[in-house]
Amino acid sequence: MRALVAPAFIVPALGALALIATSCADHPTTATETAQPAIAVAVAPVTSATVERTTDLVGSFFANEEVTVASQIEARVVWLGADMGDHVAQGDAIVRFDDADLQAQLREVEARLVRAHDDDERARALRASGVMSRQEAERMWSDAAVLEAQRDLLKVKLDRTVIRAPLGGGVATRFVSVGEVAQIGRPLFKIVQDDPLKFRTPIPERFASFLHIGQEVRLGVAAYPERRFIGRITRINPAAEEANRSIVIEAEVANPEGLMKPGYFGSGEIVYDSAAPALVVPEAALTTFAGLTKLFAVKDGKAEERVVRPGVTVGDHQREIADGVSAGEEVAVTNVDRLENGAPVTVTPGEPVASTDRDGKSTAAADPRVGDGAAVKQ
Repeated sequence: MRALVAPAFIVPALGALALIATSCADHPTTATETAQPAIAVAVAPVTSATVERTTDLVGSFFANEEVTVASQIEARVVWLGADMGDHVAQGDAIVRFDDADLQAQLREVEARLVRAHDDDERARALRASGVMSRQEAERMWSDAAVLEAQRDLLKVKLDRTVIRAPLGGGVATRFVSVGEVAQIGRPLFKIVQDDPLKFRTPIPERFASFLHIGQEVRLGVAAYPERRFIGRITRINPAAEEANRSIVIEAEVANPEGLMKPGYFGSGEIVYDSAAPALVVPEAALTTFAGLTKLFAVKDGKAEERVVRPGVTVGDHQREIADGVSAGEEVAVTNVDRLENGAPVTVTPGEPVASTDRDGKSTAAADPRVGDGAAVKQ
């Protein structure tokens, strides 16, 4: 019987396998050798601060007062003292009418009045001596009184030949020119008082409980994007608009430089809570991906991923966290991009993290329906 002989290449292969098995038996694999190495991170605590709660608003500016000056007599315009864009003070003359006819009528009446007064005095004397009847004496007195009334009426008309500004402000429109005959009631000038201005805006009804007279509003206009104008609420509409469930408020805004104009569109915010409590973390602790903001809390040597809702910037390099963390927790502020949920970490001293004190303030657009001082953009 012929003996079977193994191919020559099988023998070395078997020898190699035996050598590997022997080596593994002498050096068994441990869990420590295959575990993920700990990541060194610096941490910062979740601290408390105070922030300002605001809600966005948009509206329009209106003149504090606006008046259309009209003619009270029918007369020809002979002089104009202002034009569009001019500023006038209260009492300044802005229109003069031709008063020649009225002056002549006044002189005639005054001359007749002098004679009437003389006749009345003689009638009184004659009546006292019994020479003149009572009816005749009363007629003399009545004639003088009528002329006095005519004189006074002409003086009123003459006074109305000079139109004076009823308030201080800017001339928005001039409706008449020199030489025109103005009819009674015809508009002559439109004057607007532009310091201060009124700002009117609707506020959602959910903020009604926060509104009060004297509340601060901060406004901006497109003409001066770097400027902020401060106003105070002066009026709150007692009724809400049914169409959009909003409440119209009116704020008074100082305009000493005349930068803002009636009719401008304004936007800004209203402060409804100037010292709301909030929790803050360093901005270095936050990462954002696919619309989600996350941070890593460090607990028991491991990184715990948290999806959080950020609020406003507080102080320098701090960010409010509306929910997702608790006061006193520690969050990683370095090597955040290397962390994942459950990753082992070691806490090491790091660079000082900027922080804010308990009185740090910032602005936020917040929804009062969200509890615990959470801030959300309106």
